Amino acid sequence: MYKLLIVDDEVTIRTSLANFIPWEQEGFEVAGVCADGKEAIDFFSENKIDALLIDIMMPRVTGIEVAKYIFENNLNIKIVLLSAHGEFDYARSSMRYGVRYYILKPTKYEELKQVFSELRMELDKENMEDVEENEEYLGSIEQIKKYIDDNYEDASLEAISEMFHLNLHYISRLFKKKTNMNFSDYLTQVRMEKARLMLRNPESLISEICCRVGYTDPRSFSKAFKKYFGVSPREYKISVMEGKNND
Repeated sequence: MYKLLIVDDEVTIRTSLANFIPWEQEGFEVAGVCADGKEAIDFFSENKIDALLIDIMMPRVTGIEVAKYIFENNLNIKIVLLSAHGEFDYARSSMRYGVRYYILKPTKYEELKQVFSELRMELDKENMEDVEENEEYLGSIEQIKKYIDDNYEDASLEAISEMFHLNLHYISRLFKKKTNMNFSDYLTQVRMEKARLMLRNPESLISEICCRVGYTDPRSFSKAFKKYFGVSPREYKISVMEGKNND
């Protein structure tokens, strides 16, 4: 998820924006909420954020002054300005600081959704270009695959995102681009192959194998195994014991 900071001096507005918008569906998570530009600068000076949704007119430090600060300090933070109709001409002056996204108050969800959809695509594109330019710095897909192979029981996109310092949505797209497989499909493939090898051990128990390959429900494991191999774990184990399956 991309990290979003929401800034507005009106408590009802910033609370509503933080709590009543399904940000995760747009690929964002609310990293913090601030009441003015000064608080915002203090916040992102200490915490990494990717995007800023900020009111243009606030006490102490305005939204445009924050945009100027970000521009002059060469910070990689995308800015979305909230402005009332009468402030729009003033808001356009922020273009000199690289601001390209504006939302008029009162905020409509569909407009907000459209803006943040475009913003997420822009962030995804920049991240993809960064990886292609510096694969070693961001971690190769082979390293990610090795992590999955070694930690298939509890491997997840969230864990890999934390380990490789990459956005969850981005790493999912990157994995698909580089391997032609969805992350979930690759994880299932690894788990099923590990389960198949364990089932060849005559002393192994299907219930134990289920847990060892990351499934808490034996029925879900059996269904996944049968979908992958065409037979249930029990049927496969019997065929091995009878010498019918030597793969």
